[in-house]
Amino acid sequence: MTAQNWITLISAVVAALALLVTLLRGMQSDAREDGKTAEILRQVDGKLKSITDQEAANSARIETIVERVVAVEQSAKQAHHRIDELREELHK
Repeated sequence: MTAQNWITLISAVVAALALLVTLLRGMQSDAREDGKTAEILRQVDGKLKSITDQEAANSARIETIVERVVAVEQSAKQAHHRIDELREELHK
């Protein structure tokens, strides 16, 4: 084998190794990206759970407030009814 053939062979091997290294780094980078994406998704899931919990608590509060408003409205209606009865008695 001549020197020129050896140089060509070594160049081809170096190029193949460089390609292999580049591909391996790309796969590692993809794996890191997948790990980052998974972590971000876990954080989003945690925040969604927190939002869902807040929504449930707010719904319970709203129900309580609605019940109280209904009670106040009934009380006001009864008070107006009593006032109307008293007016009728005064104007007799």
